[in-house]
Amino acid sequence: MSFNYIVVQNILRDKWTYVSYFLSSMFSIIIFFLFTVIAFHPSLNSIASNSSLGISLMLASMLVYLFSFLFIAYSILAFLKKKTKTLGIFMITGASMKQIRTLVFRENILIGVMAIIAAIILGLVITPLFLMGAKVVLKAETFGMYIPIKAIVLTVGLFLVLFVVISKIMTRFINKEASIQLLKSDIVIEKSIKSHYLLLIISITITATLAYLLKIDHDIVGRFGIFYYIVFFTSILSTIYLIISQGMCFLLKIFEKSPAYMRKTNMLLASNLNAKMKSHANMLFLITILLSGVFLCTSILFSSFYNVEKDSEANYPYSFQYIADPKADTSMVKADVEYLEKQLSTVDSQKYFIEFKSNEDKRLGYMSVSNYNLLKNQTVSLNNNEFIAVAGNRKLAPITNINEDHYLKHLKLASVDERNLLSTGFQQTYFIVPDHLYNNINYPVYKTYVFELDHWTTHTELARKIIEEIPTISQQRYVTSKIDLYDSEMFVKSVMFFIGSMLSLIFLSAAMSILYFYLQTTLLQEKEKYLGIRKLGLSKKELFTVVSKELAILIFVPFAIAITMLFITLFAMRTMVSTTFLKVSLMSSVCFFILFFVSYLFIRKNYFKRLLSN
Repeated sequence: MSFNYIVVQNILRDKWTYVSYFLSSMFSIIIFFLFTVIAFHPSLNSIASNSSLGISLMLASMLVYLFSFLFIAYSILAFLKKKTKTLGIFMITGASMKQIRTLVFRENILIGVMAIIAAIILGLVITPLFLMGAKVVLKAETFGMYIPIKAIVLTVGLFLVLFVVISKIMTRFINKEASIQLLKSDIVIEKSIKSHYLLLIISITITATLAYLLKIDHDIVGRFGIFYYIVFFTSILSTIYLIISQGMCFLLKIFEKSPAYMRKTNMLLASNLNAKMKSHANMLFLITILLSGVFLCTSILFSSFYNVEKDSEANYPYSFQYIADPKADTSMVKADVEYLEKQLSTVDSQKYFIEFKSNEDKRLGYMSVSNYNLLKNQTVSLNNNEFIAVAGNRKLAPITNINEDHYLKHLKLASVDERNLLSTGFQQTYFIVPDHLYNNINYPVYKTYVFELDHWTTHTELARKIIEEIPTISQQRYVTSKIDLYDSEMFVKSVMFFIGSMLSLIFLSAAMSILYFYLQTTLLQEKEKYLGIRKLGLSKKELFTVVSKELAILIFVPFAIAITMLFITLFAMRTMVSTTFLKVSLMSSVCFFILFFVSYLFIRKNYFKRLLSN
C-alpha cells in the first residue's frame, strides 16, 4: 500500500468535507479566471496600463487573488480542525510528523489541482455567455470569444503557487504536542464570552468620535493621513465584534430570565447558543464584515450610473462647443463650423453663436449680457453699474472680488450663478456686463459656436466621429462635447461596475461558504449531541425547529447588522448622497434579502438531512 493510496483513500472516506473545499476553491478560481479573460480581452487593449482604469483592473485582479489566498487558507484551517481526530489517530499509531504533514500537503495539492482543472474547463464552457453579458455591461461594440491563453496560463500558474504555499504554511500548524488534543477535540468545551460592556461603550465612543472628525474636521484627518484611516478602520472592526459578542451575551441573559425561555424548545436553543457562543460570535463577525463590503460596494456601483448624465452636463453644458482662439486661422474655423453644421443637419439641434473676451493672464472671461441671455435662453437685464459673476469651473464658486479689475472695480455685483457657463476650467470666472461696457473692454475675443442636440445621450457615435475629425488644437480651437464625455464616463463606470460585481460576487459566495464550512466542522459533534437528546424524547419536528432558529440567527443576524450599518452610513452622508443612491440601496437590500432567504432554505434542508443521516 503506497503513501499516495492512503492519501486518496483518506479523501474518499471523508468525501463530503473535501467536496465543499473543492467546490469553494473551484468557485474562487473561476471568478479569477473569468476576470482575467476580460482583463486580457483584445477589446481592452486600448486601455493604458498606467491609466486609472488600467490600474483599477490590475488592483482588482490582485484583490481577487489576495482574497482567494485568504479564503482558501481559511478553508484549509477549517478542514484541519474537522480532521484533528483522524490526524491524532495517525500520530498515535506511529506516523511521524513529517508523514502527517506530507499527507495533509498532498491532499491539499491533489484537491487544488483538481479544482484548477475543473475551474478552467467549466470557465471555458461559460466564457462565451460571460462575454456576452460583459458586452452588454461594458457597452462594447465587439466583445466576442477568443482563445484566452494568457488567462489560462496566469490562472494555472498563480493558483498552483497559491496551493503549494498555503499547504506548506498550514501544515506548520500541526505539531506533536497537539496529538493528544487532536484526539480530544470532539469533547473540547468552548470558553464562554465574558461581559465587557464598558469596553463596548469605549469602543463605540472612539469610533463615533473618529467618524465625526472625518465629517467636520478634514485638517485633523489630513494631518494624520493614512494612520488615521488605519485606526478608524480598526476601531470599526473592534466595535462590530464587541457589539456582536456582547450583544449575544446580553440578549441571552435577558432571554433566560423571560417567560419565553421555558416554552417549547427555547431552553434547548438557548443552551446550544451558550455552548457555542464564542464560535458563533466569530462566525457572525466574519459574515457581517463580508456582507457590509458587498452591500456598500453594490449600492455605490449601481448608483454611479444614475449620475453620469448629470455630471457630464455639469462639466460640459452643451452637446458640442467649438471655441475659436483669437490666433486661429479664419479659413480653418469656417471649414470646421461648416463640417459641424453638415454633420448635425440630420438631427434635431439648436445652434448659438456668441463671443467673449478674456484676460488670458488671469483666465477671466467677459461676456455681454445679450450673449449671456442668448446662451441661457432668458431675459436678464443689468443696470449700467451692475455685473453678474458666473462659474467657469464646476464645483468652484466664481470670483466676486473685483477691486483690482480695471473694468469692473466701479460696478456692483448683481447676482452670482454657480452653474458652469461653458466647458469647465476654460476660464476661472465669467463676468456678465452691460453691452456698452463689453464693447469698451480691450481683451482678445474668443468666438464660440454652441450646438445643443435633443435626446443627446443617444448620439454617442456621432459625437465620437466629430471629436475624431476636429480634435482640440492648442491656440487654434477648443472642441468639447458632453456627449463624448458621457460616453467615456459610461465606459469607465461600466468597467468599474464589472470589477465591483466580480468582487461582490466572490465576497458574497465567501460568506455563504464560510458558514457552510463552519457547519461542516461541527456536524459530527452536533450529530452525536442531538442523537443523545433524541433518545430522551426530542422529536424530529422539535429538532427541526431548533436547527431552523439557530441557522436563521447565523444567516439573518449578519444580514441585519450589515444593512443597519449601510443605512447608518447613508444617513450620516444624507447631505452628500442623492435620493437615487438611497433608492438603489433599498432595492439592492431587498434583492439580497430574497437571495439570503433562498440560501437559508437550501442550507437548512441539506444541513438537517445530514444531521439525521447515519
